[in-house]
Amino acid sequence: MKKFFLIFLLFIPACAPWIETGGSYESLPHNFYVNIPQGWMMLDTDRYLLISGDGPFLQYVLIQDRPIDRPFRNTKKKFNRLMLPQEAADVIIDEITSDQSVLNFEIIENAPTRINGHDGFRVVFTYKNRDGLKLKTIYHGFLADESFYNIRYTAVNRYYFEKDIKTFRKVLESFRLVEDEGNCPGIRISQTMRAN
Repeated sequence: MKKFFLIFLLFIPACAPWIETGGSYESLPHNFYVNIPQGWMMLDTDRYLLISGDGPFLQYVLIQDRPIDRPFRNTKKKFNRLMLPQEAADVIIDEITSDQSVLNFEIIENAPTRINGHDGFRVVFTYKNRDGLKLKTIYHGFLADESFYNIRYTAVNRYYFEKDIKTFRKVLESFRLVEDEGNCPGIRISQTMRAN
C-alpha cells in the first residue's frame, strides 16, 4: 500500500494540489458529500478523494467510487450489480491478498453493515508493508447502480489508528450520495480551503 501511495503521489498533476480544508464537501467527480475534519488535507482526483491529518503514510481516509465493470489490478474476480454485500467483500479481500506489497494480512472482522441506508460490508484487517510497518484498515463498501463505493481508514497500527478512529467514524457518518440527498444546495461547499 505504501508503494501504491508513492506512485500516485509522484504523478499527481499540478492542478490537483493538497488543500487544507474542513467542513462539508461535495466531491463533484464522485457524486457524494462528506464532512472533512477541520485542518485536514484533501486531495480530490478523478479516481478518489483522499484526506489525511498527518500525511498518508501515517493515516488517511480514502473515499472512492469505481465502475463495477472496471477490472482490478490483482484479482480476476469481478463485481456484478446483483452481488450480495458479502460477495462484494470477497472480491475486495481477494484483491488485497493478491497484492504482492501486502504482507501478513489478517482479517479481524468481516460483517455486513449499512452505509447511509445502503447494504454493504465492513472488513477490518491488519497487514505489513514491505518496510515492515504494521497498518490497520477499516474498509466499508457497497454497490449502488453501476458503481462500487468504498470508504476506508488506514493508519499505522501503533498510536495513529486509535488517535483518529473517532474522527473516521464522524467522516463515515457524514457520507451521503448526492442523489440520496436530492441535490441539497445547502451542503454544496461550506468549508474553508487553502492551497498548501
